Amino acid sequence: MDHLTCPVCGNLLKLKYKLKFNVYKCDSCGLLNSDAQFEHSFQSDLESDSRDIGLRQLRLKNSDTIIKELQRQKGGNLSGLEIGSGNGWWLETCKKNNIDCIGIEPERIYENYHKANNLNIIYGFYPDVSPKKETGYDFIIFNDVFEHIEDINGLVENLKKDLSDNGILIINLPMSTGFFYKMAIKMHKLGFSSSLTRMWQFNFHSPHMNYFNEPNMKLLLTKHGFSATDVLKLETLDFSSVKERIMADKQMNRLKAWFMTTAITLMKPFITSSEPDTKAFFFKKMV
Repeated sequence: MDHLTCPVCGNLLKLKYKLKFNVYKCDSCGLLNSDAQFEHSFQSDLESDSRDIGLRQLRLKNSDTIIKELQRQKGGNLSGLEIGSGNGWWLETCKKNNIDCIGIEPERIYENYHKANNLNIIYGFYPDVSPKKETGYDFIIFNDVFEHIEDINGLVENLKKDLSDNGILIINLPMSTGFFYKMAIKMHKLGFSSSLTRMWQFNFHSPHMNYFNEPNMKLLLTKHGFSATDVLKLETLDFSSVKERIMADKQMNRLKAWFMTTAITLMKPFITSSEPDTKAFFFKKMV
């Protein structure tokens, strides 16, 4: 099949790249969509320990940024739901800020850590195991998870049911307009596809299903009855742990990791001044 229907605007998706999985692009809204599949065995080339070292400080810093904006918009005693809690770092930040938040996580690889830190996590897939709240949640958040979801329209409709009136949906995700995605495209055109494959996480058990830009992300939520209230530019890299982030791919050898780490460090001024690779969108449920 050389085209599909765009889940955002309904126009045709045309084949753009042939990698481990095919990548399609909508010429109308610019959505990038893959035909990748989630690996339910949870087995892949992801090395979780290295990934955690490379991400922890970055995620905690970004969580603080998001929470400040959430409190500015909602204030008061907040009750929330995080979908795809992973390590539990967002929930830890919520505890530090006296925010009541429940997490849903399909994997149990971090279960001991969750229990040791007394994090409120339910294991399974949303919305199958979604804990219902009679008045709805004040906020629901996705931290680098939304881009891994295949049925985004069905997902958003379920989110509306679980949010309170005027509740806030927060979606923190990588952008197709960012520095690293653009560099991966340039490398692919030169015949080196490994960076683009990595950007889509096609060697990991939970690959990206979509890559958004700011306009099509807003278009998707607007058509489901949400109003965009803010967009935050988040940090993409903790430059002190770039090597560990790269080594999260089990196929990466040390020499190549050293070379890439050095190159990224030298490019730091260009990276920090370019269009951000990660943004956090705030949407209000309209009633």
